[in-house]
Amino acid sequence: MNRFRKIVRIVWPLAGLTFMAWLWWSFRAHNLPEGVMASDTAVTVTETRQTITFQPTNPSTTGLIFYPGAMVEPTAYAPLARTMAEAGYLTLIVKLPWGTAPLASHEAQLWQTTQAHMAAASEVQQWVLSGHSRGAAIAARTVFEHEDSFAGLVLIGTSHPKEAAYSLANAQLPIAKIYATEDGLASPAEVEALRVYLPDAAEMVEIEGGNHAQFGYYGTQLGDSAATISRDRQQAETAAFLLTFLNNLTP
Repeated sequence: MNRFRKIVRIVWPLAGLTFMAWLWWSFRAHNLPEGVMASDTAVTVTETRQTITFQPTNPSTTGLIFYPGAMVEPTAYAPLARTMAEAGYLTLIVKLPWGTAPLASHEAQLWQTTQAHMAAASEVQQWVLSGHSRGAAIAARTVFEHEDSFAGLVLIGTSHPKEAAYSLANAQLPIAKIYATEDGLASPAEVEALRVYLPDAAEMVEIEGGNHAQFGYYGTQLGDSAATISRDRQQAETAAFLLTFLNNLTP
């Protein structure tokens, strides 16, 4: 018995450390397309502690703000952001405080950062807000509280809004939700059950075979299901719809 306890005392901490290391690795950006974070003649990429900016050489009057998923390395969304910028849309990935913005004060800080960067981009006349997972949940609450600041909202890989207190059913701006059939964290059944908190005119875009993690370029996520399509295909379908949404709002 004493020997067993000694083994447990050794193995248990090691197992915990191994699991934490796996979590850290899984939420890091993986397999990014070559050059996605490099500036060129079409897009200038700038990263700070608060944001990653994809600035088109010839920007549209519409811009995109994107909030990452909880603890996901923000560069995991660089391919999607760069695709938007290459089409002429200034795109800002705004990093969540502490990686997940766990408190209301952190969400308030995130909004202050977002406002400051929106105000600094004088060429942009209207903004679309988007996000994935936790970032999408925060985006939904942000639009609930500051609807007049945005021209549209695209929620990706989330069941939010999921309570009457933050219902967007009466929102007046265009709203879309992109979800995947194999998403283990925001299942189609849950998305449909909470459809009541979105406007009747909201667009619901289903990606057949996609899962939660493939909305970004990072590793496996606990609770997720296995995708039956490639990450590249899921990314392409997501980008295509997001571009259509932006194009429809741009004069």
